[in-house]
Amino acid sequence: MRDKTEILIHAIENFNRFGSKSFSMDELASDLGISKKTLYKHFSSKERLVSESLKYFLNDIRMDIEKYIDENPNEDEPLTTIIYIYKKGLMVYHNLNPFFLKSLNKYYPKAYQIYTDLKKDIVWNIACPLLQKAQTLEQIRPNVKVELVCTLFLSRMDEIVYSQDNLFSEFSIKELLDHIIINNLRGLLTLTYLQKSPIQ
Repeated sequence: MRDKTEILIHAIENFNRFGSKSFSMDELASDLGISKKTLYKHFSSKERLVSESLKYFLNDIRMDIEKYIDENPNEDEPLTTIIYIYKKGLMVYHNLNPFFLKSLNKYYPKAYQIYTDLKKDIVWNIACPLLQKAQTLEQIRPNVKVELVCTLFLSRMDEIVYSQDNLFSEFSIKELLDHIIINNLRGLLTLTYLQKSPIQ
């Protein structure tokens, strides 16, 4: 008997690979060597499985970020934490099939909402307070509207990397991190902080 966690891991891997609509419950059951009936004992519908497997995947990302923050408080350098978060995000997007996200939005809106909620949580409950802290520390110029910064580019990173052509096919994660996040952050800095900035 496969446990629920193993089912979730296998499901999200294949939904990402083939698309949440294309990869069927029959294929999942066959791959795991269990009956479809057993699968439905754990999950009442495919939408429930898609939602729970995505939530499992995203919770891992959220816990990794929390662990980093716990182990690297960076009280005087909140911007380095933001850079870590968005480097992590780019690594996740690099391994995500953009078709998977599109199929979620089209066929499983409840699951897509889970993804949207995590993005909002990271931007508004983690990144935005870190930017506000940097502003309090006089690392970011006082006239910068932090909330607008979050709206304009921190909350739209997936739209940017998947816009028209997939940017991962042309640029490395480091190049994308530099141009989407780090260069934008540098533009917010006070001259004093910029001269000694550890951001690189």
